[in-house]
Amino acid sequence: MKQILLSGGGNAEQSKRLDEILVSLISENKKILYIPIAWSSGVYDSCSKWFLSTFSLFGTERIEMWTKLSKKEYNDLEQFGAIYIGGGNTFSLMNDLRKSGFIGLLKKFIESGRVVYGGSAGAIIFGKDIRTAFYGNDSDENLVNLADFSGLNLVNDFSIQCHYKNNQDKEIFDFIKETKLNVIALHEDTGLWVLNDKIKVIGYNPAYIFRNGKKNEVKVDSFVK
Repeated sequence: MKQILLSGGGNAEQSKRLDEILVSLISENKKILYIPIAWSSGVYDSCSKWFLSTFSLFGTERIEMWTKLSKKEYNDLEQFGAIYIGGGNTFSLMNDLRKSGFIGLLKKFIESGRVVYGGSAGAIIFGKDIRTAFYGNDSDENLVNLADFSGLNLVNDFSIQCHYKNNQDKEIFDFIKETKLNVIALHEDTGLWVLNDKIKVIGYNPAYIFRNGKKNEVKVDSFVK
């Protein structure tokens, strides 16, 4: 079963419901892997403190953080029941995932039925096109000069917009007009639970579907159609 959790990019309180689902899906004898590489190396210590605080019930012995993905093999992932990919710069994150070859390992991990959680930039990469990261108040710069903007496309051909606010609608419609793609927009306190080909809205606010020139609301605990 494909299981992917995607967060709109909020704080621990805003993502609490999604975080609780993540915890419930991890086997008791497995660890959780945290990947913060969308941020610069100078903030890894604070990333680690935040993650340990947010998932303190696991204890330090069940949490591991990787900041370098090159030379990793699939066998290195056997100890983990979940992978958490954090926020930061979407283009830098995708660039590093490709160059390290970790994307192949990530897809194999998902195919094994284990859960992957993406927050903000970590969520956007699972959509069809990551150029949604250019839009909004929390927009990213393409500092690595990434030329291929294709995402992993594991959310039913949707692209993902995080940190969504209503004043971004024009940008999203312009993106759709240019790319002919559809978008799911997530407030910071909204997330998605992708179960095979089903997408369920989790959190405290609706998700919004931008498709065929229209914007439609999908309520919490409802499925995207």
